[in-house]
Amino acid sequence: MLTSVYHSCPVFITPRFTLRLVRREDIPGLLTVYSDKQAQFYFNADNCTSDFRYATLREMEECVKMWLWSYENHDFVRWTIHSHKGVAGTVEMFRRDDGADGKGEGVLRIDVSRMFEFTDVFDELLQVLLPALHEHFQCERILTKAMPVMQQRRLALVLHRFVPSKKPLIGQGGIEYGNYWAHRHHLP
Repeated sequence: MLTSVYHSCPVFITPRFTLRLVRREDIPGLLTVYSDKQAQFYFNADNCTSDFRYATLREMEECVKMWLWSYENHDFVRWTIHSHKGVAGTVEMFRRDDGADGKGEGVLRIDVSRMFEFTDVFDELLQVLLPALHEHFQCERILTKAMPVMQQRRLALVLHRFVPSKKPLIGQGGIEYGNYWAHRHHLP
């Protein structure tokens, strides 16, 4: 049996990246990512308490504080993506009951700096993340957002057998969010 992701947060290592639970020391690097106006369009803030558009260290600090509080309360996990060039972005994952089959689904958010918004980057991240996230979060289906302009990201999703979701993601208050792609993995 796996140790809960909320008791021992896994670290993921790829040839170019290390992903580990977000820390306060990441704040300056995260601000570089989240203050970039051209990158902000690609961030997934569906059903969130923020739009992930930050201009000051204080705003980024408050966000990281909330991410760590959410981790401690088993709401979601937010990993910082580190490259040899510094902070490249973040990955968030949480499990929710989809209500349809009782098996639950995971929602994966990947926010990266513009210099990392490429198919090979998403391919590398998804290779290591998908098997582990399905297992750690015990979900047969993982959803992630990729709008039509995100051609590089969408290509990586296709390479990893994601398909466009036929139904919108339903958030709090019944709000519908579109442009989600689904990945299925059958658990033992």
